[in-house]
Amino acid sequence: MYSMLKKIITEKDIHRQILLLEQLLNHSQLTAKELAKNIGTTERTVFSDLQLIRGYLPEYWTLDSDKNGIRLNLQENSLTNDIWKSFLPHSASLQLVKKLFFAKEINVPRFLEETGISYETLKRHRTKINRQLQPFHIKIRLTTTQASLVGAESAIRIFFHRLLLPFTHNNYFFEDYSIHEEHYLYFLTKKITTDLSVDTEQIFGICWFFINTIRIKAGCSIDDFNFDAEDPLFSLYAPLLQELYEKEGVYLKDKEIFFAFFCFLESWNYNHPLGKKVSTVLNEDYPLLQEKAQQTVEDIAKEMGLQLLLQTNLATNLLLLLLKYAESPALSKQFQLEYQELLLKKNEEYTILTEKGRELFSSLPQFSTVGDMDYFVNLFSLLSQQAIFTIRPYKKTVFFIFQSEPAWKTFLQQELADLLGKRIKLIPLEVSQLQSETLQAGDLIISNIPLNSPPLPVAYISSIPTKNELDQLTEFTSHSYL
Repeated sequence: MYSMLKKIITEKDIHRQILLLEQLLNHSQLTAKELAKNIGTTERTVFSDLQLIRGYLPEYWTLDSDKNGIRLNLQENSLTNDIWKSFLPHSASLQLVKKLFFAKEINVPRFLEETGISYETLKRHRTKINRQLQPFHIKIRLTTTQASLVGAESAIRIFFHRLLLPFTHNNYFFEDYSIHEEHYLYFLTKKITTDLSVDTEQIFGICWFFINTIRIKAGCSIDDFNFDAEDPLFSLYAPLLQELYEKEGVYLKDKEIFFAFFCFLESWNYNHPLGKKVSTVLNEDYPLLQEKAQQTVEDIAKEMGLQLLLQTNLATNLLLLLLKYAESPALSKQFQLEYQELLLKKNEEYTILTEKGRELFSSLPQFSTVGDMDYFVNLFSLLSQQAIFTIRPYKKTVFFIFQSEPAWKTFLQQELADLLGKRIKLIPLEVSQLQSETLQAGDLIISNIPLNSPPLPVAYISSIPTKNELDQLTEFTSHSYL
């Protein structure tokens, strides 16, 4: 199930049943005791929930149990999405959000009649949902007669994009609304010629196409913001986007056409070649951004002693990142709301990237209206690290201090190297050699013997490592962006 969807399902019992279904979908078989432990409830509650879930299951799905455990079984050609399609309508809170997606406002008495809940219950759902909407700077306004979403329309659409992206191919949200995905795919593959070609996140863009079409038809106009109608990149794609939306009966004008273009631009992938005409426009019409991107890469390469960095795609990637902000700082500020969890992550290994990202952002006065630069710096750091790793793949050295039968030690060393992956350099070492090694911050020791005053953190394992020890070792070494 998808994290944003679970956040807006405010009924505790339905939320718990969703967790149960997730467990059964992810495991071939579990006991009631295991299910209760995994979701933090009692076995009695598990059995009660399972009875309800049986009644919700669509055709071709069965819930079976015996002395070995509980299983969720499906017949051939059955889809997991069918479960959610049958199960999710039982959540009144989700129904409220769904109806507010398709309409500017909804009739509350009619909604109460359809869902069979009281107005007081609806108010409680509204309060809980609004807590989840707060980071997007939107909320549900509720009276005894009407309910509506309040806030910037662009922020409302950004929230729905985050919510609905996993459901773009799922009929649950779009079954009552005829939108043609093939129109967007035709736009990407046929209307965007070789000279205009770009590599995109298709589902990301299709979801925006759906959301913009539905919200415009619902009479929910995008907010006023400043944009350059003569912008060269915008001018390349605006006519094609207008033609695309016209196939859905939507005639984009002014800020709506620019918003559609901005959504399309947000879907552009990095590290992919651009069409000849696109490259020409970027090279000739955005000289300042190109100069800033190139100079930043040169500075990083010089300070890190990585001249090969100049041969990577980093300068082009940074130019694209800058473009996404330069086209509309106002929209960029709002689009940062969609993936706020990136702001929680930091990387201390490459402090120079934080420094250079901040310098680049601050050197462009038009970005000042964005305010907080942390999100930009995070994206800058991610793109830079990806380029660095292409030429310097090892990010961590792990010293293997292990005393055992030599053949087993050799075998285990190879197994651990395969487990930890190519980002880890695994070096066998004797205790007596440890002090003579050149150690770096972030390095690690794996050992099956006690070490006195080790100069680095130690992950202790058994002579025959257990699953928990291997899981912890992977956790220690696999998360580079923390």
